[in-house]
Amino acid sequence: METEQQKIDKLRQECWNGALHTFGKGYIFDNRSKKFGRWVNLLKASGIVVPTAIGGTALAYGYNSDYLALAISLAVPLTIAQLIISVFAVVFKWDDEFAYSIESSQQYSVLADNFKKLGQFPPSTFDELEKEYNIENTKHKSRIEQDSKHNLKEWELRKGMR
Repeated sequence: METEQQKIDKLRQECWNGALHTFGKGYIFDNRSKKFGRWVNLLKASGIVVPTAIGGTALAYGYNSDYLALAISLAVPLTIAQLIISVFAVVFKWDDEFAYSIESSQQYSVLADNFKKLGQFPPSTFDELEKEYNIENTKHKSRIEQDSKHNLKEWELRKGMR
């Protein structure tokens, strides 16, 4: 039969494990948000820069200018590349993935802090500790269910646990 202190120590270890796992998942989604954020911002910037450069060239040098013809000939491949990347962004829902990654990263950070606090400064009784642990563990399981819809790769999981 385990003493109450042994039960508390065992559950505190589970809290530390929870803190480690949630920190790792937070790291994964933080990296994902940076990746998707770069691509989304690149698309937004190129959607503004290319037409603005053409319009600015036309205003500065006139419609019959050789500079405008050069600017248009440079803008056409950039516009085609932007269109192709935009198709990928729409099909693979980069905006949604970006927003979800930010949200998930923040929630995992909160979960990691809560598990760490429980492991570091547990309540005085086992029942209180178990109650608080179960609350955090339920939040963690809920987040894991939501994550299953976002196709985490095996290499991402390994990277998060390093």
